[in-house]
Amino acid sequence: MKLGVMPGDTIPAPELKPEGFDAMQLFWGMGEDAASKDPSVKTIDATLQAGDLALAAMTLHIDLVGPQGLIEFEVERTLHCVERTAALSGRFGDTPQPILVWHPSGYPSGDVLDDVAVFEGLCSALIAVCAAGEKHGVHIAVEITRGGSVGAAETFLHLQDRVGSPALKVCLDAANFVPDRTPLERAVRILAPHTVIAHGKDSCFKENGEVDTYGPTGSGRLDYATYIRSLLQYSPVPYFVLEYYKSREQLLTARDIVRAAMLR
Repeated sequence: MKLGVMPGDTIPAPELKPEGFDAMQLFWGMGEDAASKDPSVKTIDATLQAGDLALAAMTLHIDLVGPQGLIEFEVERTLHCVERTAALSGRFGDTPQPILVWHPSGYPSGDVLDDVAVFEGLCSALIAVCAAGEKHGVHIAVEITRGGSVGAAETFLHLQDRVGSPALKVCLDAANFVPDRTPLERAVRILAPHTVIAHGKDSCFKENGEVDTYGPTGSGRLDYATYIRSLLQYSPVPYFVLEYYKSREQLLTARDIVRAAMLR
């Protein structure tokens, strides 16, 4: 299990590999007029080559569903990103095939919220997206988030039963839903057959049990010894990508915590 990073200038690219990082996770465009913000293949290659890094995954932050269910144009946008991710084949290092991480922004809200339509829309959207993933050889890795439309390990399993596609996978970021949604070791264990990439950050909680803040590894209460041990035992993914660091010191501290956990 090698370490990866998110894009940024915390550490100059040529220094990443000597510091123990082998991959970088990159992003398709987000927000208004998102497609115009997509990085070109040339830009992606320049970013990776600057640090002699593999591409851990491409990421898409998008809401496939709204209060009344499926959002057609968001599905079309995602299908486009599946094809663009497939075109990057050969850059993914130790990962057998390209990965598109789908990160839902949040659970729909509003006065006309229909929870059944949300779930049915989510199933329909992912059936279409995963069919494209199968066609183009891309894994669609859902990042489970407590505030999103896929908020727990058990929710993913229910979704996987409905979608029924081998392209539907998991991007495991335990800080996003552990321990309040699913206990840590159980989450890693039950998601292991579907997990293709993992993230490392941390979470702090309010007294009422709600998440207060996210931060770099070591800044919160996630049990990293158990997290890494469970990953190595049940799901030794090619890349463990660190995030939420804001300085060189935070990134290297996170690296050292993960490395120490690997050696236990």
